[in-house]
Amino acid sequence: MNSMTDILDHYQGKLYDKEGIEHWDLPDSIKNQIEYDDYDYFFLASSKAEKHGQRHLHLSIYPIKFNIVYLLEIETPIINPRLMRSTLEHLRKKEFDIITSTGFCTHKELCHFGIYLSVPSQINTEDLISEIKKIEKVSNATIYTYSCEGCSKT
Repeated sequence: MNSMTDILDHYQGKLYDKEGIEHWDLPDSIKNQIEYDDYDYFFLASSKAEKHGQRHLHLSIYPIKFNIVYLLEIETPIINPRLMRSTLEHLRKKEFDIITSTGFCTHKELCHFGIYLSVPSQINTEDLISEIKKIEKVSNATIYTYSCEGCSKT
């Protein structure tokens, strides 16, 4: 069983350029909130469909400076706030634009946290994973890449 795909089962995302969301005919108030005129790229993220009340889905639109978004997924036995904080600090020092983060547990002693980030160019994913694993022991780490064509595992 490959548990690393669990985060993609819970949180979907896609990167759009300005032209891609132009056809959505967003209300002006939403365009103002996402600073539509100031950005060329927008990352759409969703959560897994909610099971309480009416069936619904939460969507978020993030204005993005660059044409690539990465999802760093870290698997641990528990949600470890110290590891998450240290990972975020490490990414900030490397000058990554951190978009958002999430975390959840799927089974006993199987938790995931993910950090969406963006940088102006391709990153060496193996080096970044190695650096994260040096911060603190993690069960596994994977980086997914989102581009305007969709999501692919790197």
